[in-house]
Amino acid sequence: MVAVNDAVKLKEDGNLFFKEGNYEKAIQIYTEAIDLLQDTSSEQAAIILKNRAACLLKLGRYESVLDDINRCISMGGGDSKAYYRRALAQQNLNHLDKALMDAMEAVKIDPKNKPAIDLVMAIRRDIQNRKDRMTSTSSLVDEMLTSLSSQSAAIEKKVQAVKNLVTIAASGTTGCEKILARDGFRILRTALFVPELQAHVLNCVMCLIRESLKRTQLCLKEFPLEHSLRIIRQEDSASVLIGGVYYEMLNSVLEDRNYDYTKRILGEPMKKFPVPSLLPTLFSYFEECGQVARGEPLNALINALVKCTDSRVFVEELLMKETMKNLLQMVIDERISYEQSQQLSIIVSKIWTRARINDRWTLNFVKQCSALINPRLVSGEPDHQMCGLRALNIVLQGSFEAGGDVIKDVQDLYRVLSKLLTSPEKEKQTAAAETVALMASDKKMCYNLASQCFNLLKTLYKNPDIEKDVKLRTLVGMSKMTASSGGDIHQKIVAEGAGQRLHKQVKQYLLSEPTEDVKKWVFEALAYLTIDAEVKFDLVMDEALMRHMCTVNEKDPGPAMSYSLACIFMNMTNTYDKPDIQPEMVRLAQYAKQSIPEEHEYDKDDHLKQRIELLVKYGVPSVLAACSSADSERTREFLARSYFGIVDSDSGKHCGSVVQLGGTRALLNLFNANTDKGKAMAAHAIARIAIKMNPSLAFAGQRVLDACRPCIHLIDSTAENTFLVYDGLMALTNLASVSDSVRERIYREGGCHHIEYQQMEDNEALRRAATQCICNLAVSDKIKERYHPEDKESCTPVDRLKLIFVLCNEEEYHTKIAALGAVAYLTSDPLICKSLIRIGSFIDVIKEIICYEDNALRHRLLVILRNMIASDKEVAEHIIKTEIFECLLALKQITSQLPALQEVLDGCMKAARHWGLVQANPGDMAYSFTN
Repeated sequence: MVAVNDAVKLKEDGNLFFKEGNYEKAIQIYTEAIDLLQDTSSEQAAIILKNRAACLLKLGRYESVLDDINRCISMGGGDSKAYYRRALAQQNLNHLDKALMDAMEAVKIDPKNKPAIDLVMAIRRDIQNRKDRMTSTSSLVDEMLTSLSSQSAAIEKKVQAVKNLVTIAASGTTGCEKILARDGFRILRTALFVPELQAHVLNCVMCLIRESLKRTQLCLKEFPLEHSLRIIRQEDSASVLIGGVYYEMLNSVLEDRNYDYTKRILGEPMKKFPVPSLLPTLFSYFEECGQVARGEPLNALINALVKCTDSRVFVEELLMKETMKNLLQMVIDERISYEQSQQLSIIVSKIWTRARINDRWTLNFVKQCSALINPRLVSGEPDHQMCGLRALNIVLQGSFEAGGDVIKDVQDLYRVLSKLLTSPEKEKQTAAAETVALMASDKKMCYNLASQCFNLLKTLYKNPDIEKDVKLRTLVGMSKMTASSGGDIHQKIVAEGAGQRLHKQVKQYLLSEPTEDVKKWVFEALAYLTIDAEVKFDLVMDEALMRHMCTVNEKDPGPAMSYSLACIFMNMTNTYDKPDIQPEMVRLAQYAKQSIPEEHEYDKDDHLKQRIELLVKYGVPSVLAACSSADSERTREFLARSYFGIVDSDSGKHCGSVVQLGGTRALLNLFNANTDKGKAMAAHAIARIAIKMNPSLAFAGQRVLDACRPCIHLIDSTAENTFLVYDGLMALTNLASVSDSVRERIYREGGCHHIEYQQMEDNEALRRAATQCICNLAVSDKIKERYHPEDKESCTPVDRLKLIFVLCNEEEYHTKIAALGAVAYLTSDPLICKSLIRIGSFIDVIKEIICYEDNALRHRLLVILRNMIASDKEVAEHIIKTEIFECLLALKQITSQLPALQEVLDGCMKAARHWGLVQANPGDMAYSFTN
């Protein structure tokens, strides 16, 4: 009821903003109101959806109007206004037939709705005009295509014919279909041989395929682009337009919502699949055309590959077509920008991840990369070596493991790096410094690099004539080498204090020139420097630097920066994997005089708690939320670890701040796509929030339902970590107290099975937590059905009912009281009552519990007995004809001063009297058996 009142107040506020013309603010207010009414009031939600649709109409967001009105109608809010608004949206989207149906429905509901009547008339006029236009368009298309295919027509007439076709194609789907129905692609392909027509023909093709996968596939068949490349020379302006055709083709694939990227067509290799079939001619085009012509189609290709490489089948197609070799060749030939190369590394990462599931694919990947990179590295020519390093850097950014496999057979790689680092040319220094910085990310490579390149990087960095780009990369390389000890103070391979000195250099760059490129390299350096506890201490105490780092929450930081920031905050929260040090191994290492991993003073609990306090103060949770849309699973894992470190610190003190700064939405997103470890961390953080806060406040609207799955993930029966399972159970217990829809979600997600499994555990804490969770769930009718007898005639109790009843007599107090509470809820179902009396130990357990002097236990037991006596005469007779009845009479006398117990006892006797089993007597014994 509170939610409904709050939503109504928000709706009124939204109405005021609508009247003032502030539609964006009104939409925001209406959305908040809808979130509050998720499971409370369909009637109010329908009204607010209709109001939000009115705002969206004003702003021209017609697709969103359809979504809101469809939801409104499904909730029973289909009045005249709703259909009128949907009709307006359909009209503006040019769906005239649907618009007419909705407008007529609005008039049917309210015949006095004048705007709806006027709209019906207007739409009918539009439909008639469309019919007239289609008739005239068909004859015009015939005339233009005839002129274009005529051998005798003048060139000026043909040019005008193609221009008219461009106009018709740009007018929409109807015009495009009329052109294609008359063999338009074949005629346009023939016209491409005429130089004066080439640019116009390609313009027409772009309009024909725009936003249509079906027409794109027809174009690939009827208008082969390799044919166009042979006709058009590089210097022609038409070459830029071929790039436009590629761009429209790729976008039509990405924007088609119904296209399945993961299927083979008709069970065959994807011969008709647009993106792989485009690749050979597309790479040929990139080789021939200039930078301007290459820009848009290359961006479209990269976007397509980022999206499609989630498909295993797609990756197989790419590897078969030697796509890796072609992509890296573009890097070597400097045909892509720096930003495009960063996107390319994401594609490499995805292809490698998919390729690793198949040895043949892995070998194919490494073979393609090695064939292009290795000959250049060993060529002896600095220019060729620089090109090889550029390609290698893309592979290393995608995967250190892939890069290592590619260069494992390269001899004298460190000599090549040293040679190019000392080169007087900036490009060679930059490529080599970047390679060192990337290779240093791998611990195995780092030791060799530190011994052979660290002093060289140091000298290079101190050289005042060296460019800033080179200095930044050398700084990152040195930072990674400094951090290679992994936090163990005995394993440092560079001088003590080097990390702090490098941190000061990093700070200068970030504060003096905070460009995006500088931030990328500085954050990467800090990602490794923050492994050092002293650097963590210096960094968190430097408010100016921390505030500067936290400004990235204003927009999506991008893949490289997101990864670095995730690393930094994982290090700062100490949530990285730590070695499990066994006391026996410590004694053995001491005896063998080996170094023992030792935690730094600044990494101990007191300092860690203080550090996390400051991170929250600086707004780090909002940075984590900004990075949570990253594609990289490693980035997402590190973000989940960071979140868990924050919510787990200081007994959950910072949960409220995390929720306030968008943490719950980000964590749910991180759980949905992550590594196994990342999923566990995100789920654990969600569970900690659900334990420490009121779940209905922490997870607003739909999110309280979405929070169930992560918590169920923690209590999977295969889970080995008792601490995770316990927190998952406690979180589910709190979630189950929110509403019946949450309880049903837990049931549908299979949570009940895992919870019941934990009830049978030897661990007392898990058994108690699982029973408490069942107690909250038992309110739901769906849960009660699980305790129904399989045979409703015999009412033989199911095992889970026997288990919960046995736990009613458990020695541990909290388990016992939770089990009694669960049975109290369950016995509101008559079938369960009939099953209970068929449990062999039923009477003995009841008599034992009723003798306890704990009133909380007595109250729950009496509720069970009242429910059972009231449920059925057979059940009531089974109870009343035993010693339990005498116990009830005794309790009535000794608890006369306890109104709550007396009320339930009176309910028991009233139910028994209803069945004619007892009668009221005057005197001390108020009730007795009937004859």
